Amino acid sequence: MSIINAFNISRTGLSATSQWAEMVSGNIANADNESYGRRSLTRETMAGGAAVAIGVRRESDEALNRMYREELAKLERQEAIASGLTAYTSLLGGLGESGSPVQRLNALQDNFDLLFNDPSNVAGQQGTLTAAQSLASGLNTLSDELDITSKETRDAIGADLTQVNDLMTKVSGLNRRIAQASPDSELMATLQDQMSETLNALAGYMDFRTDTDNTGQIDLLTPGGLRLVEGETVYPISYTVGDGTLRADGADISPGTTNGLSEGRLVGHVELLNDTLPQMRLQLDEFARTVIETFEDADATLTPGDAGLFTDDGLAYDPAQLTGLAGRIAVNTAVMPDQGGALWRLRDGIGATAPGSAGSTAQIGAFIDGMNAQHSFDGATGISSDITLTEYGAAMIAQQQNIRAEASDQQQALVASTSSIDAARLNAQGVNIDDELQQLLLIEKTYAANSQVVSTLSQMLDVLLAAV
Repeated sequence: MSIINAFNISRTGLSATSQWAEMVSGNIANADNESYGRRSLTRETMAGGAAVAIGVRRESDEALNRMYREELAKLERQEAIASGLTAYTSLLGGLGESGSPVQRLNALQDNFDLLFNDPSNVAGQQGTLTAAQSLASGLNTLSDELDITSKETRDAIGADLTQVNDLMTKVSGLNRRIAQASPDSELMATLQDQMSETLNALAGYMDFRTDTDNTGQIDLLTPGGLRLVEGETVYPISYTVGDGTLRADGADISPGTTNGLSEGRLVGHVELLNDTLPQMRLQLDEFARTVIETFEDADATLTPGDAGLFTDDGLAYDPAQLTGLAGRIAVNTAVMPDQGGALWRLRDGIGATAPGSAGSTAQIGAFIDGMNAQHSFDGATGISSDITLTEYGAAMIAQQQNIRAEASDQQQALVASTSSIDAARLNAQGVNIDDELQQLLLIEKTYAANSQVVSTLSQMLDVLLAAV
């Protein structure tokens, strides 16, 4: 081997070692970057024996990435449901809590029982009125909280869609840059890091599939195969409040449809607004309806169209006005002394025009019997019919609390599985500091060996020149 060839091999070795050191330093610097794929040099041995770096290899385990994003989407859907219902279910309370509809109803029944034993007792009449007002105001408050929750959920869907469409636009932009980048270059690896970070962020909002072409560009599709990003073309997602549909490129991608999304924060919010909250409202309105009708039907002093002890904002119940009834239920002013009414109507009937016998219990007994009777409820509530109002209220509370509890439990389970998959993913494609430090030791030895060869060759040339 000539001295010139030896110089060239050593010079190439020093250059490759310098690139190697730079890459290892970059790996160490990005050890905490979860979207960073560990870099390594691809080398090729030349005809003269020199090893040259010909490209950059970015480590990536797409199977683990896909699994991680799927679990993350599931996690975020359950978190959206659980957190979205937190305020309302906290206000709703449990079966044994004094502020729950069931306990407020029980308090009203208890006061009517006491009044039955002493019908003319003014304090007992006042206690019954207070219990009735408490029941009505409790339902009003729950209805108002459902309104607030619905508005917040609509706002959340709007915010989710802004983020989703921005992230899909970012995918499109990265596709354009990837198409222009040289394969196996540091720029390509950096763009792939950015794409991975973008897809991970998007997975929190919705589930999706990806197709990668031979240039590295990524197409985004719904789980059913509808394209959302195709190369540099984006099909933005929109939500229509009127019919509750998610759409992309004119196609329905709502949960449950053929091309629909099924997981992610956006899906959780859409399910809340489209399904969960409307059913909760129906359940609450059915409870209010039955309260109103129970006291209308049991009151012998009323004529058709007259309001009973409980009213729909002062009026008798109108079947065409069920929606929002829990927010409008109120105690009839006919029993309120401060509103020109009289407490004795709790004993004698709301339609009574004059006080009856002080010891009369007939009307009070009818009210008590009505509260203990079985009632029919709308099948869309998901609660059994032909049960008492108390049983219905208990079932309503249990079902509504269970929705949040189940979402919270699933969320906690998914936190563990997501973390486990993420750890495996980072182990496969992330940076191990110990491995990188070992490489630095090899780099030091390789650099020293090549430097020694250059130094020796330089001395040989000096000797030869001196001998001339």
